[in-house]
Amino acid sequence: MSYTKPDQAPFTVLQPNETVVTLDTGDNVAVRCESSVEPNSGNPAVAAFARVVDTTGADKLDGAGQPIKSAFTHCSNPTEVENVGGASALQKLAMLAVLGESTAPLWQDPIHATVLENASIRTNITAAAHAGPVTDPGALL
Repeated sequence: MSYTKPDQAPFTVLQPNETVVTLDTGDNVAVRCESSVEPNSGNPAVAAFARVVDTTGADKLDGAGQPIKSAFTHCSNPTEVENVGGASALQKLAMLAVLGESTAPLWQDPIHATVLENASIRTNITAAAHAGPVTDPGALL
């Protein structure tokens, strides 16, 4: 898996703080990340968001008319942030998670595999091919 960062100029309708990348599948994906402080623990938290966009930056829709998007959230701690190289490194890892890219050194144990797969925009792109009404349910029964 891989991605490239194309010229951003054609993407005129992006949401604030989004950057478009082009996946190796050819899909354009707008990605953004937000950081916050977890209210109960005071620990740093990150949330990354991805959505498939057209050549202007507008949402691409699945067969049910819904935007194709994904998200990943993580509540960290000061030690983890320091170990990965700072807040910007943690933010990058969260964005890599929604792009379906490697998040090493974090979230490498098997327990995180399903979480990362579900957060990946690539999973949502694949699922979008099956979205929409079943046109002949009788044929399935």
